[in-house]
This record gives sequence, C-alpha cells and structure tokens, in this order.
Amino acid sequence: MQLLPPVGGPPAAPVQGRRGVDFEVVSTRRGPGTWGALLFLIVLGAVAWTSGSRAYRWVQEQLDPPGEPGAEIVLSLPRGSSTASISDLLAAEGVIASSQAYEWYVRLRGGPAFQAGEYTFQANSSVWETMAVLEAGPSRVAQAPQQPLTIPEGRTIAQIAEQLDETEGLSFGGPEFVEALRSQPVLSLVAPVPRSLPDGVFEPAEGQVFADTYFFDARTSAEQLVAQMTERLDEVLAELGYDDAPRRVGLTPYEALIVASLVEREAQTPEDRAKVARVIYNRLARGWSLGLDVTVLYAVGGEELTAETLAVNSPYNTRVLVGLPPTPIAAPARSSLEAALNPAEGPWMFFVVTSLDGEISFSETDEEFQRDKAVCIEIGLCN
Repeated sequence: MQLLPPVGGPPAAPVQGRRGVDFEVVSTRRGPGTWGALLFLIVLGAVAWTSGSRAYRWVQEQLDPPGEPGAEIVLSLPRGSSTASISDLLAAEGVIASSQAYEWYVRLRGGPAFQAGEYTFQANSSVWETMAVLEAGPSRVAQAPQQPLTIPEGRTIAQIAEQLDETEGLSFGGPEFVEALRSQPVLSLVAPVPRSLPDGVFEPAEGQVFADTYFFDARTSAEQLVAQMTERLDEVLAELGYDDAPRRVGLTPYEALIVASLVEREAQTPEDRAKVARVIYNRLARGWSLGLDVTVLYAVGGEELTAETLAVNSPYNTRVLVGLPPTPIAAPARSSLEAALNPAEGPWMFFVVTSLDGEISFSETDEEFQRDKAVCIEIGLCN
C-alpha cells in the first residue's frame, strides 16, 4: 500500500466554530489541510448534508475531530494490511473518528509507504497526524515468523547440540552452537566457570544454559541463541539469590549450580528435590563421597553401569572421589536450582528409588538404606 503525507495548501477563510474560536478549513490545531482535502470535504458534504455550512463542519470533524489528541495507543499492523483494514482498526481503537473519511482521504491524496510493525498513535487524532505516524515507520519492525524451540530440563550440552541438529529451520547446527558457547569469554556472570578446571572435564560450559522455550527464525545465529540461553540462566540465578550461596549453603554460586544439576538428574519428583539436595550437603559435610551413579554415567557417556564403569578414572566419579564433580552435569530446571539453595532439613545420608513412579526413599543409616535398596532391586530398578 502506497500512502503519502498530506500536502499543505493555502489556508482557507476562517470559519466560526462551535466553541467560539476561529479555525481553518482543516485545522489550526494541527496544521492546514490540502486542496485535495477541500475537494473531499465538498464531495462528502454534498452527499451527507443539504446545508453547506453544516456539511462543511461535519466533514471537517470526521477528518480532524474536535479537542486535543488523547492517550497513546500502541497498535501492531501485520504484513499485508490493506487501507481498509488499517482504517477499520484505527477507527475501532479510537485513533481516528471515521474509517470512511480516512479511506477517502487516502484515495484523494495518497499516503506514506506502509511497513508492518508496531506503531504508537494517539487517540482522537486527525487523519494527517495518523498518516504522519505511518510515514515515520514502526517503532518495532514486524519480525519474520518465529518457531519455538524447547530445551528439555536435564539435558547436557551434547544432547542440546543433537537436538539442534534435528531442528528444522535453524541456520546453524549443533557444532556451531557448541563452538559459539565455548568461544564466549564469560558465560554466567552470577555463577561463572572457575578459571582452572581439572583434567578430564568434557565440557567447560556444561550447565551454563537454561532449559526453557526460545524462539528463532531463519536469521537467528548460534551466537544469538547462546546469548538468550545464558542470559536467561543469569536472570533465574539472580531471582533465586545465587550470589548469596556462600551464606546460605556454604558453597560458591558455581558449586551450588553443580549441586542443582545433580538434583536434576537424581530427583524424579518435585517433592524429592530439596531432600536430595540435603543428602548431598550432609555427605559433603561429613567428608563422604557422594556415591552418585549419575555422575559416573556422565563420565562414561552411557546409560548403564557396569563394574568397569563404576571404577572409571574420572573427576566425575563420585563413587571414588570425595567432593563435587568439577562442573555441572546437565542444565538444571528452576525447581532444582531452588532446591540446591533451599535444601530440606533432615539427617538423611542415603536415598534410593523404591517405586516405579520414581518415588525416592531417604534413610539415615546404612541398615535402613540396604532395606530400601532391596525394594529397588525387587522392582528391577537397581542392579
């Protein structure tokens, strides 16, 4: 649609308005009308009224309503909008007085080139004021159609990269995503990666993205997606108070993030997360190894444990080594992040799954644990 701004013409003779003030053919409030507008007034007035003076005033009010412009009105005009659809929307939202007057004016005078996007108008505006807003262009250009991308909670960087390889419409794949992630000098500002990590670390950026739904189009780059995912993580960490982790749980923010990833992979149900976090903190406090199968599985990149994998030489083997693994082992959900910073109160030192729906039983002594483990073996969830 081609729209042109109103062209000013010489002022017409003043006419006495109903408010006792002089005003020109179009408006002294906002600016002079045009010779085309004058023609429009005559034609429309002749059709609508038999009295010239009354017709003149009525038509003028359709183009330039009495009073000052009102509150701002933000409207989104989609691609492919016609003059008729725009005029109907403007009239329905109270921007202009008459959609018909707007359409006739555009037909007579033309209007500015239309670009889809978001515009800020004012209520009770004249036709030419409205067209001036359109001529200036949108405050935010309409984006290309976007597709959702949902990153499931608990996934590793490698798993996310595989998902991206299978996602249609992306301009990049998994390798480009991983490279963009690794090339960032700083990822999380709230829980930054330590400057030095031990040998055997697979992915230094592990756990530095947030599992959520993001949106992309054909122009989205790997760097842009990385920025969204890491910034979202920091937003959540800041909301939860991770900078206060040393006081609350005696760990650095990064270490608390590691705990959250362990909780994510171990807890099957939401109510168990804070208890799993408490077991981890209790074992750390006593100097015990964590003995978590999920860290061993992360170390070997597998889904099953064997005698060989349980003895693997890796900084992630928490069955052998004391302390936390060197990095997170997955992207934790918000609920796991909350649990890591707000562990439940309890003396538990052990936990094991004791139901097919993922329910965990917690125990304080080895005797209690062996009893629960027998149940896990019986239902086929433990070796």
